[in-house]
Amino acid sequence: MNARAAFQVTVSPEDAIAFAKLSGDWNPLHTNEEHAARTTYRRPVLHGAFSAGLLSRMAGMHLPGEDCLLHSLRLRFVRPIIPPASLAVEGEVVADNGRLSRVEVSISDAGTGARYVDGSYEFSRHEVDETRSQPTSVGPASAEPSDAQILVTGATGGLGRAVLDRLGARGVGTSRTAAPGLINVPDLEQIDAAIGSRPISAIVHCAWPAPDNQPLTALGNIEGALEYSVAAPVRQMISLGQLLRNRGTSNAVLVLIGSTYAYPGRHNYRMPLYTLAKSLIDPLCRILAVELAEGARRCVAVTFDVIDGGMNKRLSPGVRAMHADRTPSGKLPSPAEVAEQIDWVLANRSFLASGATINLSGCAIP
Repeated sequence: MNARAAFQVTVSPEDAIAFAKLSGDWNPLHTNEEHAARTTYRRPVLHGAFSAGLLSRMAGMHLPGEDCLLHSLRLRFVRPIIPPASLAVEGEVVADNGRLSRVEVSISDAGTGARYVDGSYEFSRHEVDETRSQPTSVGPASAEPSDAQILVTGATGGLGRAVLDRLGARGVGTSRTAAPGLINVPDLEQIDAAIGSRPISAIVHCAWPAPDNQPLTALGNIEGALEYSVAAPVRQMISLGQLLRNRGTSNAVLVLIGSTYAYPGRHNYRMPLYTLAKSLIDPLCRILAVELAEGARRCVAVTFDVIDGGMNKRLSPGVRAMHADRTPSGKLPSPAEVAEQIDWVLANRSFLASGATINLSGCAIP
């Protein structure tokens, strides 16, 4: 990656109107010539947030480019930008510790050099597995296999991909976004209609919303937060139970992936809504096991501690070592090792395991 980058852009009054349409910010200082004429600026001023888009362009297209994962952004407005204006945007990497990098950016007049905006942003890099062409699952739902298959939700995530790799031709994956070789299921509550009439021998539920980090006592939109982090995941698990009841072969099993975050004392409750939702898996598993037993079908929950991949793949070395020290083995399991244990659970076809929550945390302490 280059340490410096620059580009130029011309902004017009029409660009300000287009930005107002996108953002919903119709403040007359930016969009109304008559109002702006009565201000000290005499003409409409470009939205300050427009400059944030230019920093985003620097990050996503130049420093570092396509693998950018933006963490923070700061702006200081030196003087207003009054369209039309030709802008020079320059960036330089000023700090890089191997995990997090910082770029300082200036936005100036391309002709006079007058400074408009000083800014900076921090970024890390997201990873792309170049060795992986596409999952080993079958194609879209229109292809109807004759043999029952194992359905894996969240197949674009670290654990879901590992489970599909482990299952090979036995597995078929779903994803909320379109992806090669996967069934596109934007809403798991509508999964029955999305997967066609294929028979199912098992469902491994790896999909889950991104964990929160807000204390419950600091939540603003409580209803929205509970809907996203708790209610929706529970509804989705119930929908998968209904799918197994309607489409599962004899002795088919629903495997729900739990987490030690649901246990008292674990990790200081730093992700409280995630903790709350995961704590519901145990009783939900027992309830579904009773209801699915009528059709000789089963439900099993499997609990893991910190997995060295998926949402945890960007753990700092210090945090990774801290979690590893909590286990007698002194190591964190990889997604492939976890997938091997899920396959082991799938192989146990006994009715005695139905309704059980199997703790595979390696005796990790709180």
